[in-house]
Amino acid sequence: MAAAAAATAFFPSIPTPRPRLTATVVCRPPPIFTGATDAVPPPEDEDSSDDDDDAGAAPRRSGRKDRRRAVRIAWEKLVRWSRSWRRRNRSDVLESTRKVVVLGGGSFGTAMAAHVAAKKADLEVAMLLRDDLVCRSINNTHINCKYLAEHRLPENIVATTSAADALAGADFCFHAVPVQFSSSFLESISTHVDPKLPFISLSKGLELNTLRTMSKIIPRALGNRRQPFVVLSGPSFAVELMNKLPTAMVVASKDKKLASSVQQLLASPNLRISTSRSRNCRCPEECSCNSCRYSGRYESWK
Repeated sequence: MAAAAAATAFFPSIPTPRPRLTATVVCRPPPIFTGATDAVPPPEDEDSSDDDDDAGAAPRRSGRKDRRRAVRIAWEKLVRWSRSWRRRNRSDVLESTRKVVVLGGGSFGTAMAAHVAAKKADLEVAMLLRDDLVCRSINNTHINCKYLAEHRLPENIVATTSAADALAGADFCFHAVPVQFSSSFLESISTHVDPKLPFISLSKGLELNTLRTMSKIIPRALGNRRQPFVVLSGPSFAVELMNKLPTAMVVASKDKKLASSVQQLLASPNLRISTSRSRNCRCPEECSCNSCRYSGRYESWK
């Protein structure tokens, strides 16, 4: 007894484990509905949430429609303004132009003079020629007896052999003299040329002795390095202009505003004018189409 008491005092008492309680699962039978009064009501929370979503989506849809309508209206206004602005600017160049001079009376010079004169009845188009017979033919019968004689020219075309009379008060100058004769011709009329008169070159090719282009010949011959200069070129023919066939040409210049003015002056339903300007080009001829860049025109001019 003494030994058992001593062992009990030395070793702690081990608690006795409690018995585990087993959970009993009670299976209840599904309810039996006998009538309409016992039917399960619809989930009110889900319907209410759907109604809230529909109520929130409706303003969003209407807001998107309003924004689309506002953008469409603003775009239509911008398009109308752009068209009216382009139409107004296009008409301003033609309306402000009083006189145009064409140097040379060959086939292309005659066709360009007729094209410009037909755009405005009160526009004075002066052709500077060297043959008195051609001058009298144009002034009396409105026919160039040497070039395109089967076409009648507009009555507002006046031919003259005087450079002072032809260049006085001109707003634009079309240069239609062949390249090989341009230097000597321009040097002879340089005293009558306004330093600010824009020159529109219709001549193509290179000067044989110097291999210079028109962009270098015109300023050098006139003695004015800042003479406004534009190149007009393209796969076109004089007969196409006279017959009002669909034609396309390119206006190239370092001055973007001047190129746009020439485009507005010459554009018509049968003649499409495109502008070109390259930052890396040394002369405007390099801006125009490759097919007609250096194609020479050696027709005689009168």
